[in-house]
Amino acid sequence: MTGFSFQSKGGSRRGAALVLVFVVTLVMSLLVAAVYILFSDNVSTQEYAHDRIGARYTAEAGVRMAVNLLSLETEFPVSTDPYYMPDDSSGWITMPGVMGRALVVIDPRNNVSNPRAIRGMELRGRGSSGSMTMDVIMHYAPDTPSRYALLVDEAIPAGFFTDGRVVEGPVHCNGIINLSSVSPDSIGDPFAKEISTTTEGGFRFSDIGFSEVPHPDRSAVWVRPYRQHLAGSPTWDPSSSSIDFARVSNYFSGLLSEATQMGTVVSGVKRIIIDGSTILMKSANDGIITFLELEDGKNLVFIHNGGMPVYIKSGGSIKMPLTIVATGSIYIYGNIWADGAGASGPLALVTLGDLIIPSDPRFTGGPDWSPPWDIQTETDLVVTAFLAAPSGELRSESVMYPAEERTFSIYGGLMEKRMGRIGTSISGYHLVIEYDQGLSSLMPPHFPLLENWIITSWMEDPDYGENGSIHDDRY
Repeated sequence: MTGFSFQSKGGSRRGAALVLVFVVTLVMSLLVAAVYILFSDNVSTQEYAHDRIGARYTAEAGVRMAVNLLSLETEFPVSTDPYYMPDDSSGWITMPGVMGRALVVIDPRNNVSNPRAIRGMELRGRGSSGSMTMDVIMHYAPDTPSRYALLVDEAIPAGFFTDGRVVEGPVHCNGIINLSSVSPDSIGDPFAKEISTTTEGGFRFSDIGFSEVPHPDRSAVWVRPYRQHLAGSPTWDPSSSSIDFARVSNYFSGLLSEATQMGTVVSGVKRIIIDGSTILMKSANDGIITFLELEDGKNLVFIHNGGMPVYIKSGGSIKMPLTIVATGSIYIYGNIWADGAGASGPLALVTLGDLIIPSDPRFTGGPDWSPPWDIQTETDLVVTAFLAAPSGELRSESVMYPAEERTFSIYGGLMEKRMGRIGTSISGYHLVIEYDQGLSSLMPPHFPLLENWIITSWMEDPDYGENGSIHDDRY
């Protein structure tokens, strides 16, 4: 009985062991299957994510390539029809990195009748990587010098952006922008509706030093509108792209050929009066008056004087858009009246030298020409135009005149490579810039586009509609 009992116990143990092995094997099989399924799912998920990221990358990269291509252009496309980038039969571009492909459609804006409007583009990018495709849409508008209330290359010196200074339009400087205030709160502190500088320049606060925020700790300066600037770009941007002033200067120099074709190149002229739709010109005080009628299509006048300056002022207000480019410095020897961009303008005065306010001979006792060709700078001056000196500055011939401080008001905008002096605290002129809001969407004739494009909207996975397509003319 005892041996039989021993054998039964041994058999039970062997059976239990077999059951245990079976169970362990089953569990291990299930675990292996689960791991395999999980691994397969992870691989699929990773491939999906990789392809999706790759598709998005190629779509975005393709659009960025289109932006770079457009930045090299200085004119809008004549046609409003959508076209591929590059302009070939397929449009598909193999992208490096993830080895995806991108298709980019450039669709110029249609519903703008004015050829000088800043029209913008809709850039539609489609990226393909593996089994995934993704679309993105960007709305971009080209930047232009005339969009700015104040555009400076080298620096905006101390004393400009201080208490009481208000600029209701965009401000940009490639160099340092100096900011100051003596008031403990934000009341009356410098105001710039939109202000930007570059990483090579920077915002420098008079009491703290450099800062990337519109009100640093322990500073008395609150750059207004503070709440909007606190949100960052585009109203406050300490790392904006640099604007190429040399490129702008070369562009205006190259307009000589276009003006030649229009028959609006003049030379040897010393003084000009813009009167309505007529430009009156003289080469000497006792010389004859010549006339240039500004007919339709004659909206560019090129004064080819070499380094010799030209004096410009108004008789009557000009009622049409016009750009005057001078190879020498422009002397503003009286008020200049014109309709703004929101009306029938704008007027732009561009010099490849400097913009200069001459001293009135009534103060200096020097000789002058006979009226109405005489210098009239003894009182406040008003210039309704966009002024541009991309390789020079706006300055007074002498900051001692007028003897009592007067106001030099620009109703439009100002571009200068460096900011010159037009007065002191007690004499000369105080600069006031009243931004022409129409310049935000309309350029003076023959103005260039900048390399900097402005993004106005962004959309991923757009819905083109039931019968819509990426290729359609839809903007």
